[in-house]
Amino acid sequence: MRAQRLQARRARRRILHGIRLAAAIVVAAASIAVAVCVFTLDLGIRPVLTGSMRPDYGPGALLITRQIPTSSIRRGMIVLIIPPGEQVVYAHRIIAVTGTSRAPVIFTKGDANKAPDPWHAKITAPHVSEVVGSVPDVGRFLVGIRGIGQILLALAGGALALWAGSRWLLGSSPRPQNRRATAGGA
Repeated sequence: MRAQRLQARRARRRILHGIRLAAAIVVAAASIAVAVCVFTLDLGIRPVLTGSMRPDYGPGALLITRQIPTSSIRRGMIVLIIPPGEQVVYAHRIIAVTGTSRAPVIFTKGDANKAPDPWHAKITAPHVSEVVGSVPDVGRFLVGIRGIGQILLALAGGALALWAGSRWLLGSSPRPQNRRATAGGA
């Protein structure tokens, strides 16, 4: 009876070890895929500060962007721009495009705004950032820890992941049982 329980316990440990190993492989593969996408697709992130683009995304969302050639700008796209005379980046929808493909002039509007933006932006850069997705509420966190806080958080998270991963890998293998040597005699 005791031997059966011991065997069952060992079997559960092996199964748990296999599950943890599979989960670690999936997480590692997902992390590598995200890193490859960020570098190969030239992705970026930007927190949303206002509600001008509701219902697509509101304050506190995190926008995911990618660089596209200026010549690819089309009506209906949501792009990041700094309007003439402004210092803040806006993510607004393009409602009209005029000018040449190398130096387009775009007219924008926030989806929640009643009127188009009062500016017309001439794009002279070779690339612009197009919004390709958003994650609700994550931007609030990034806004709260700007600058050195983001760097420290990334370093702390990496160190924690490294520590936890090494403890898990080094400490999760089945350990040999301590067997007591029995003294001779009965």
